[in-house]
Amino acid sequence: MKFDFGALIRFLYKSFLKSKGKHYHLTPKRLGVLLLSLGIYLPVQLLIWSGLFLDEVFFRGYQNVQIQSPVFIIGNPRSGTTFLHRLLAKDKENFLSMKTWEIFIAPSIFMRKVLTALARAGRAVGAPIQRRLRRLEREWQRENVVHKLALNAPEEDEYLLIHIFSTLKIWSFAAMLDEAHPYVYFDSLMEPQQKERILDFYARCLQRHLFMHQEKGRYYLAKNPNFSPMVDSLLARFPDAKFIYLVRNPLDAVPSHLSLKEAEWQMLGDPLEAYASRDFILESSLHWYTYPLERLAEEDESRFIVVNFDQMVADPRKAVGEIYRRLGYEITPEYEKVLRRATERSRNHESDHTYSLQKMGLDREQMVRMYQSVFDRFQFAAREPGGREKQGGL
Repeated sequence: MKFDFGALIRFLYKSFLKSKGKHYHLTPKRLGVLLLSLGIYLPVQLLIWSGLFLDEVFFRGYQNVQIQSPVFIIGNPRSGTTFLHRLLAKDKENFLSMKTWEIFIAPSIFMRKVLTALARAGRAVGAPIQRRLRRLEREWQRENVVHKLALNAPEEDEYLLIHIFSTLKIWSFAAMLDEAHPYVYFDSLMEPQQKERILDFYARCLQRHLFMHQEKGRYYLAKNPNFSPMVDSLLARFPDAKFIYLVRNPLDAVPSHLSLKEAEWQMLGDPLEAYASRDFILESSLHWYTYPLERLAEEDESRFIVVNFDQMVADPRKAVGEIYRRLGYEITPEYEKVLRRATERSRNHESDHTYSLQKMGLDREQMVRMYQSVFDRFQFAAREPGGREKQGGL
């Protein structure tokens, strides 16, 4: 069984019995959120795992699918990974990604077939459910300026790992940083059997996805900042994998990430102090700025590329062209038009996500010293952050 029941039990034990004096202490607000979340999560997981079980009965052929040369977009959070992922995913000739609804609701082939049939039936009667979902989605996006979710948009497939309760997203979101620690240093600190269990489930989900689409000549494309400390493990499971590493000035990426984490912690409860995840973010960011590049440097240059955030946002067309030349892909005339439009939009768009170093308790000079090797390597300016970021920061 791939589901980590031990982790779930620890989560419940810490949440309800050992939270005193912690940033996840059990306030009425947090209790309500926890009960609501568990009331949704547990029944949904029953459906998810029923579908996965039925795959083994009716669609066992998915196990024979070969995952050839998958592409992983990694880097620190808030470094443009979402922007690049969604841009590359528009290249239907080369890439295939997993959408939000497929990740959260239907990782199984069986459930996807059921939902596809229901959607087809819904369209036949005017699609009332689909229209309602689109309205809810628009309302959510108006409220959330940091990361805009959309059911039919490509999304981080690390969310697949919530189905086995084995992802950094759960523990960092819940402010349980001791449990999050091994995920931050996945390759070096995660137990071998845990690595195997997590990556086996992840690979099976990718096989199911490729089985559903049955399209040759397209490579699976994933973006997961939290996979940055997993390069060695990913290469062990996918020996022909390729990587796109995005790098952004720490004076922009780190406070943006901290701002996002603060919003999560405040939504879930009432941490003991504002921006309480500051040290955790600073430490994990430093590892993710250095370790992935050190490991990738051991591979052939045709297997990875480092992309500068500022250069990508300034000219997405040029950045994608460099990616394709390095990794060996061809830009079709249709995709060339997509890149031209993206470049025009990117130059004229700014995000509403703002932040202040002083408010977060960060010191610019101290950060420059901490990330000195990053500033030296990429010649980043040690200036005050702009505070308002381009859309590529997503």
